[in-house]
Amino acid sequence: MDAHSASGRVQAKGRPLPLDVSWVLSPLLALPGVASGVVLSRDGLILGGSANVTTESGERAAAMTSSVLGAARALCAGLSNGADDEVVDIVISAGSGYYYVAPAGDRAAIVVAATGGVNIGTLAYEVQLQVQKLIKALDEASAARTPGVRA
Repeated sequence: MDAHSASGRVQAKGRPLPLDVSWVLSPLLALPGVASGVVLSRDGLILGGSANVTTESGERAAAMTSSVLGAARALCAGLSNGADDEVVDIVISAGSGYYYVAPAGDRAAIVVAATGGVNIGTLAYEVQLQVQKLIKALDEASAARTPGVRA
């Protein structure tokens, strides 16, 4: 089953997600060497994905990425001697290329898979631009659901 319905919204267990932020991946997928991507909540739920990511693989990637981010946060906290070290990004180098993970505030993250030919510096820069857009979109969506709060 494809991760997107005919309307372009990501499917999760047969239903569209309440907030699909797959749009944040579009500029990243346009970069040479970037193959796929997933947007996830901090607790590992899929919030969006590229068209070539199935629901099952997107959910699996979201859950594993959430675990990797949790481990990275614990590592930083354990080795920082009490300093408030925030995880900015994680780059995993694999035989097939790279997996680039970037938290988006304390609520979400982006993970993209790229070939070994990707310009990792350009990818890092572009992901951080999209992270800022994602944080803003999540803030606005949260404010819209909370009576009396304006973004």
